[in-house]
Amino acid sequence: MLADKPIKSIIILIATNLAIVVAAAFISLLIPSIDQNVDQIIQIVITFIFWCSLVFLIVPFVYKLPKNYDTFRDYLDGIHFTNYRPFSRIIFYTVSCYLIFVIFQLIGSLIYGQYSFDTSRILPPESYWLLNINAGLFEEIMFRGIILTLLLATISEKKSLIISAVIFGVVHYANLLHEFNYEHFVFTTAQVIWAVGMGLLWGYLVLKTNSLIPGIILHYLSNALDSLWLFTPNASIEIRVFYMLLFAKFIPLILSILWIKFISTISRN
Repeated sequence: MLADKPIKSIIILIATNLAIVVAAAFISLLIPSIDQNVDQIIQIVITFIFWCSLVFLIVPFVYKLPKNYDTFRDYLDGIHFTNYRPFSRIIFYTVSCYLIFVIFQLIGSLIYGQYSFDTSRILPPESYWLLNINAGLFEEIMFRGIILTLLLATISEKKSLIISAVIFGVVHYANLLHEFNYEHFVFTTAQVIWAVGMGLLWGYLVLKTNSLIPGIILHYLSNALDSLWLFTPNASIEIRVFYMLLFAKFIPLILSILWIKFISTISRN
């Protein structure tokens, strides 16, 4: 069984994941362009269908990962997708962590001196905010639901958390397939670095809440709304990356993990 070979399983999962993304993009390109917003919706629907086929059909019924479950409901429970109780606690974790990120993203923008509240930066055609729903949902199912659960069956929580986060970060180098130049390479490298960090946070939330819900919500908000709270339009790529890593990711990331650890300790007591 694949579940008994975690390294092989993860390689197969990542390869299938990339194939699904490429296939969805290829199908989208075959459809004649109508309008930028309409094209975006079509792309979202196609990507959603392909992702659903992967995480809800291929993984549980073909690969039988992260283990061979008796029923589909057992699979959903096993990857922490259906747990939303206690609801108030899960919402508290989610909202409090998001506020930490917003505060420090605002601080970063104010220090840089370029902040302005402009919702057009997070709405079409400037932002693919709807497309981020797919990333927030299915990347969390794949990396925190399936891969993290697969690793937890064979190694410690700490090692599982780190390995799953590193894998999540490194696969972002696939974005270089779209475009390869110096600026895009610098930004993608920064994206890999902060994806590792965010993977640690979202995985830690799964361990503390036994639920994918906080990570799914925070992942979506992180992708869709970052440019609303942190804005450095006139900066060089190096400065933009520095501010994003420091104020949009690492400072709030560390504080969020410490905050989760603190309130988890209080809850146990």
